[in-house]
Amino acid sequence: MRTVKSVLRRNLLFLWLAVAVFPGAIASADDMQRFILTSSGPSDRAVAAVEAMGGKVTYRYQNIDAVAVEVPGDRRMELLAMNGVTGVYRDKTVRSPQPVDLAIVDSTEIQGTISGEEWLDAIQALPQDYASDNLLTGASALHANGILGTDVIVVVIDTGTTNNPAAVPSIAGKVIGGENFVPGAGEPSATSTANGNHGTWVGSTIAADVGFLFSNTSTLVQSLLAHDPGSVLLDFPVPGISVVPMIGSAPGASLYAMKTFAAAGGGAPESRIIAAMDRAITLRRNYNNGMPSVPVAGDGSEDDPFVYDSLNIQVVNMSLGGPTLFAGRDVEDLLTREMLEVGITLVASAGNDGHAAMTGGSAGTGIGSLTVGAASLVNQERILRDLQFGLGIGALWRPSAHHQTADFSSRGPTADGRLDPDLTASGFANFVQGAAGGLSLASGTSFSAPTVAGAAALLREAVPTASATQIRNTLMETADPNVLGDDSGAIDQGEGFIDIPDALSLLQTGTVSEALDFGIAKSSVRRNLQKAGFQVHKCRRSGFSTRYEDLLPGQVEQLFVETRSSTSQVNITVSNITPELPPAQQNALFGDDIFLKVQDAPTSDEADPFGPGALFLNTDTSLAFANPQTGIVRIATMGDTTNAGRISADVRISCVSQSEGEETADGAVAQGETDVLQVRIPAATAEAVFELSWDRHWGRYPTDDLDMVLIDPAGAQRFDGATLASPERVVVSDPSPGTWAVEVSGFTVFGRDDDDEDDDDGGAEWELRVTADGRRLDDDHYDDDDDDDDDEDDDEDDDD
Repeated sequence: MRTVKSVLRRNLLFLWLAVAVFPGAIASADDMQRFILTSSGPSDRAVAAVEAMGGKVTYRYQNIDAVAVEVPGDRRMELLAMNGVTGVYRDKTVRSPQPVDLAIVDSTEIQGTISGEEWLDAIQALPQDYASDNLLTGASALHANGILGTDVIVVVIDTGTTNNPAAVPSIAGKVIGGENFVPGAGEPSATSTANGNHGTWVGSTIAADVGFLFSNTSTLVQSLLAHDPGSVLLDFPVPGISVVPMIGSAPGASLYAMKTFAAAGGGAPESRIIAAMDRAITLRRNYNNGMPSVPVAGDGSEDDPFVYDSLNIQVVNMSLGGPTLFAGRDVEDLLTREMLEVGITLVASAGNDGHAAMTGGSAGTGIGSLTVGAASLVNQERILRDLQFGLGIGALWRPSAHHQTADFSSRGPTADGRLDPDLTASGFANFVQGAAGGLSLASGTSFSAPTVAGAAALLREAVPTASATQIRNTLMETADPNVLGDDSGAIDQGEGFIDIPDALSLLQTGTVSEALDFGIAKSSVRRNLQKAGFQVHKCRRSGFSTRYEDLLPGQVEQLFVETRSSTSQVNITVSNITPELPPAQQNALFGDDIFLKVQDAPTSDEADPFGPGALFLNTDTSLAFANPQTGIVRIATMGDTTNAGRISADVRISCVSQSEGEETADGAVAQGETDVLQVRIPAATAEAVFELSWDRHWGRYPTDDLDMVLIDPAGAQRFDGATLASPERVVVSDPSPGTWAVEVSGFTVFGRDDDDEDDDDGGAEWELRVTADGRRLDDDHYDDDDDDDDDEDDDEDDDD
């Protein structure tokens, strides 16, 4: 093997290649790149150094020793050398939150609204189940006793939350102010009707208190009468007109909007999400320290909201999420604990990347978060489908009578062995109002989270002496595991479906624990899973089989399969699919089937799934998924949510491994270091494959992030090997012949494993294999006397 032996040699080689051989190899100074820097103390020196190199500080955080920066691409590797800097992390893009499913209510059917204090008083006195969500969660019982979350301030970190009573009457008078974190002179305010719908949908789930008037003959009213008659007030206030109430779980709460996503759409840098979290902590900390809560800017209008420097923030809702390499312990996740410390209960959505295991995103993976999965209630899905496809379709679409965990709801556990999510609430076809006033039925954990955020506000009003952690823990500890009828387990529904009256009863005893679950957090994800009670299968050519008997509609069974760097293919066969019911009694639209999802090795958020990713199967099917990432692949087998009856199936898993052969080059990089080498691509090569693997891949906790940048003979760079994949694999068709450079960068390297005695330098050990039309290529720079006989690290097979 040819080993890159020293940092000096690496850096000298990089400089020589960049200047003498590949004049276009160094990134342009105009190519600004985003990073988050952590430091061992105040970040003043790092800030000065960033500015001196032509960069800029985009956010300087007050409650954690970190800054967000943009620096010229040709200077990024200097960041780690800065005095006091302890970590340099990719400022990842967080996807703009979107509903998984949506039905828009026909605006021409809306006849008006009824709202205000008189409406709230009337609702409390009505015997009807004015909102099935509030009855099932128990919120209606607290409302009837006058507990509405009155004056409890809930921050919504999202796309903005509208403050325009004429356009959005559901939360009229509830939005007390807001702050916009999105740069740009023309960007609408945090409370503008011009923003995306999502943040106002969330706000109405928390604090709406309005009734919408419809004709009795409208599609919505007719569907409600068929599937949820308690949620419509027929012939009220006059004959021929019905009221459809939109009541949040905390209709008396106040909302403060923190806008982190642009009105035009698109994602947001993680640093911006962190900035909003940091600001919420600062506002509460200032309040705790006695600073008066008075507006310091704005006039309270839609386009110029009040801004505060001190607020008694008691709940924060984050219906968003993104990937993490270090679940529970990255910057965003660490701030979840800071929130609890200052008195804020943080409620986060689990994510919409299920039904495979280990798909939750940050900040839901935070140890301090109250992470909420989504339940799909029978009546609500039937109403949604009626609106989408016509009256009567809902009952055909969802024939089973039990509630389920929504198929899209992200599942646990986390990579450190915690059984996220923490609990579940309705997140399917929630009745919401958007930024410009439109009504919709929206689905996603984005809507189960604010249901729970509103519940936290109710508890805060009812027991003001309780701590933020006690509010969090009582909601978890009293959740009901028996509401859902699909045999959901702890990684599906957490502790169960939210039960607000029971949570209040426990909280009033004063005995709720302040403890948090810190997980197992060993460096092997396999061991964390095993210690948490899950079986992890070796992926071998001989394979293994399992029979799933009588899966209920919506029931999921998970397989955890360990893949190695040598695993070239995962084979899955689903056979003997046997529905319980004869065809005439199955789902009249689709029949009954198996819903299969195969999830690659990344351990938070959804990686790009293999092949088609999710498949509906009713006949014997064999699938082959090539080039899995290294770690734990998950295969999730579900009795489809739309099934009428139970279903059984056999699932067989086997893997193909191929001899990796001698690597083209290997080495080790610490964070901020770069190895650069050359390979010569022969003329007439049809396909070149570059594959970079390293020791702390997705099977390790935390996961290192190495980047592979290719530079062709003309100096053009390819960055498709600079992702979060492990290994990084780039296939180049018809590559230019000649000398290519490969840059291996330690983008995020966490250092020594806590239980790996052989890891003596804290670096990430990497191996590069380059082939041209299947033939291995040698590193073209180093001499043969660099060879050594190091054995491949095999510490993952037998370390229990």
